[in-house]
Amino acid sequence: MPMSYLYGKRIQRPIKPLVLSLRKEIHPIPFKDINWNKQRNNCCKENLYYPHSSLQDVLWHTLHYISEHILKYWPFSKLRGRSLDRVVELMCYESEETRYITIGCVEKSLQMMCWWAENPNGDELKYHFARVPDYLWIAEDGMTMMSFGSQVWDFAFATQAIIASNMTEEYDDCLKKAHFYLRESQIKENPSGDFTRMHRRFTKGAWAFSDQDHGWIVSDCTAESLMCLLLLSNMPKEIVGEKDDNARLYEAMNVLLYLQSPISGGFAVWEPAIPKPFLQLLNPSELFVDIVVEKEHLEPSACIIAALVEFHRVHPSHRKEEIEVSISNGIHYLEETQCLDVLLKSHDNNEAVFKGVKFLHSTQNEEGGWGESRLSCPREVYTPFDGNQTNLVQTSWAMLGLMFSG
Repeated sequence: MPMSYLYGKRIQRPIKPLVLSLRKEIHPIPFKDINWNKQRNNCCKENLYYPHSSLQDVLWHTLHYISEHILKYWPFSKLRGRSLDRVVELMCYESEETRYITIGCVEKSLQMMCWWAENPNGDELKYHFARVPDYLWIAEDGMTMMSFGSQVWDFAFATQAIIASNMTEEYDDCLKKAHFYLRESQIKENPSGDFTRMHRRFTKGAWAFSDQDHGWIVSDCTAESLMCLLLLSNMPKEIVGEKDDNARLYEAMNVLLYLQSPISGGFAVWEPAIPKPFLQLLNPSELFVDIVVEKEHLEPSACIIAALVEFHRVHPSHRKEEIEVSISNGIHYLEETQCLDVLLKSHDNNEAVFKGVKFLHSTQNEEGGWGESRLSCPREVYTPFDGNQTNLVQTSWAMLGLMFSG
């Protein structure tokens, strides 16, 4: 949205020495010599993850060379004006509903540019500046910026690790604080007003990736946080504090069941999966794939099933049949996509688990550990580190898979 606003308004800053310096630093040739039309489909080969088809290139060129000339004249210019007004309305809603964090760092920085263009002295820009620290991170090499915070995600895993250590009495103060943070981080209300008109869905009961202010559902964060609360509910009040209201747990369950695909049985991340993969052909990005419509994913499906199983054990009468069907369909999805995290079956009676265990044995390094390159993600095939190096995180995940396999 902010990019369409900046482009539609043709926003530009005055050309000052700082701008000239940045141009010289960023571009390998003088700025005035760059033919920007030829750069339209030029992408660094290291970043070319989703190459455009020739048909797509023709479509984008047509939109630029034909529609841009038409939109300069009435009544089409009126249409662009109304569209930009709608963009401002949506940006304003997004800012307010996320307490000016927005959905991520790219949206955040571009929105700040938009609000500066609207009014450099306006309240919106001031509120945005106040939430910039949410994205800053001091790393070994200095100040960096995150995509967005991962507080809830990291917190849920750390809490589960403490519980699994069987040393909970020694960490009672820590667990009380963790319990409090998880309760406070849960999203308590749906977006305000007619949120469907603003292209939002219900959020009450979910957890976001960072904190409550962020306000965007993330399914696996919701599942892992719910799992924490369920595990804490089995522990003495003296260690973890007051018990949770069951209504809050039921609201989280509503969110998880809502995100399951009735077709595949898998679970999506942000919103229910849309079974229209052909729309991905319209993906304009060359850096990302599967971003036009939501689809099911393995990792959230696996952890959501685990949360459903634990919830069904602790609250066996709540939406009993729906949860049992959901678990069954989810396991079917995992088996169909050959996932290792089938938690309800053992190595002895399930072919999918047997194949998973065999895969883990075959990829174990000589020193006993496991390692996997980041290239496995874009290639969607297992890719080891150069030189078969071992990584602590992947070794831990592999060991957990073997332990759960029975």
